[in-house]
Amino acid sequence: MRDGHRRFLRFAFIGVIGFVVDAAVVAAHCKAVTAQVATWRSRFRDKAAAFFAHQLGTPPATVVYPFGGGDLVTALVVYPDAGEYTTLSLEGMGDPRVALAGKRGNLAGQLARVRDALGVTFGWAWNTTYQLSNSSSDGDHGAVVPPILTATLAALAANGYEPLEVRYFTLTDDGAIHYVDDAAIAAFDHAAAPTGRKAQNAVQAGLFDDVEIAFRAKADPTAPKKLFRHVTADLSDAALRDHPAALAYLRARGEHVAAMTKAASYLLWKPSFGALRDYLLGHAAAIVSDDTGIPPSLAPGFAYEVWGRYLGAHFDFADKVVAKQLVALWRGDANKGAIDFRFGYYDNADHPHVMIARPASPPPSPPSSREP
Repeated sequence: MRDGHRRFLRFAFIGVIGFVVDAAVVAAHCKAVTAQVATWRSRFRDKAAAFFAHQLGTPPATVVYPFGGGDLVTALVVYPDAGEYTTLSLEGMGDPRVALAGKRGNLAGQLARVRDALGVTFGWAWNTTYQLSNSSSDGDHGAVVPPILTATLAALAANGYEPLEVRYFTLTDDGAIHYVDDAAIAAFDHAAAPTGRKAQNAVQAGLFDDVEIAFRAKADPTAPKKLFRHVTADLSDAALRDHPAALAYLRARGEHVAAMTKAASYLLWKPSFGALRDYLLGHAAAIVSDDTGIPPSLAPGFAYEVWGRYLGAHFDFADKVVAKQLVALWRGDANKGAIDFRFGYYDNADHPHVMIARPASPPPSPPSSREP
């Protein structure tokens, strides 16, 4: 669907087709988003980029970010030199064509919704499944410009990239990518549209959930092309047994990946996420996280370094035993000093913190190609 790809890019960047265009509304929106990005750069990117470059050296060129829906902006800071990025979460990207089908005359309201979502992404350093699920569902139903997809495109711009190609896809059970074509879109449009919002913690199910975006450094035709993919999936053990596509896709990424996660609701602490945890421990050359990453008690053979201060989990529903173990980790020799930026959740006293886990015996270095 090459014509469809070109149409998508026009929709995504014009962004106001289908609305009665008000130049003043658009200008005000752009000014507000520019301010959001400027604040994000000064409070996070300018500090975090130097920190992670120093700590991570030359990681594998393939990045895997579970529970990372809507947060490409952080992945590009943590692993700027990668060639392929994959985020996975319950939330789908949303139908890009709603820019054509939005309510005429409601551009200001639509863009306000977009700014709200971007404000969370650029300000809090994490978003919630409830917010993303509702936003994603609304986009599929044609009510708003999909905020998750908009955040992804904003992430590229904020980090100095421009998109080149966009394709939606589905995964087969063996992890193979099947790209959506015009016939599939026609069948989707012909079928009855779903109604109502998705419940919190319910995986999205639709044609426009999984996306692939090729991109490169802005205004530099000689820059290497990179790939971003978002995979919509429930990553719990029970779901992966019934729907193995996401885990099969991850295994197809190669023997060695660079991994990260944050604001992950402490899911990697739970026995019910063992398959994903085993994948990360078996393939990751480094796992960057806040406290919601894999705790040392579940990662034999991994060495840990931590930064910042940690007095306990931010949310009360976190496992108290694991949180106590992490408090001891931060109080010990693994703590390498303070940080001056937020990464995911604070601790229970609003302290920022970062955790990096690596195999105690590093795996052989993978090929260094930066082009997917």
